[in-house]
Amino acid sequence: MADTWTTDPVHSKVALAASYVLVSKLNMTLPIASGTIETDGNAWTRPTHVELHFESAELTTGNAKRDADLRSDRFFDTARYPEIIFVSDQVVETKPGEFIVHGELSMHGVTRELDLRGRAFDERRQPDGKRHVHYEAVGSFARSDYGMTYAKGFVGNELNLDVTIEALSD
Repeated sequence: MADTWTTDPVHSKVALAASYVLVSKLNMTLPIASGTIETDGNAWTRPTHVELHFESAELTTGNAKRDADLRSDRFFDTARYPEIIFVSDQVVETKPGEFIVHGELSMHGVTRELDLRGRAFDERRQPDGKRHVHYEAVGSFARSDYGMTYAKGFVGNELNLDVTIEALSD
């Protein structure tokens, strides 16, 4: 019997980073609006299905002017593409508690394959009876694969992702 874990939006996020003007990093944060992770029975360290939804308009760098530029049609175009989705039905365990998540990232009107290296740790039961588990995953993709080519030479093409998920199950 499968367990379904629901992401806790308060403690789940994606950090994105790209090189900026060749010497610096452009660091962005994108909250996970909603998501589910399915595991096979009590094997919480081995996900079988992952689905994550992000509200692209919530992307932030801590600089309002830069955030507005990144949300504009020059980059993420959040007015036309308000949601970013990652879905996977193929997770391959590489060793206990670690896995590769083969999935698809849909963003900016384009869907492409994306692999994330992940791990699961820290399962515990809270006083309210809910079980909590912590997942982390990393990966990268080329923003040009999603039609984002503005500021080439100033903003790097490769975006690195660092996903942190706190998930709950009854």
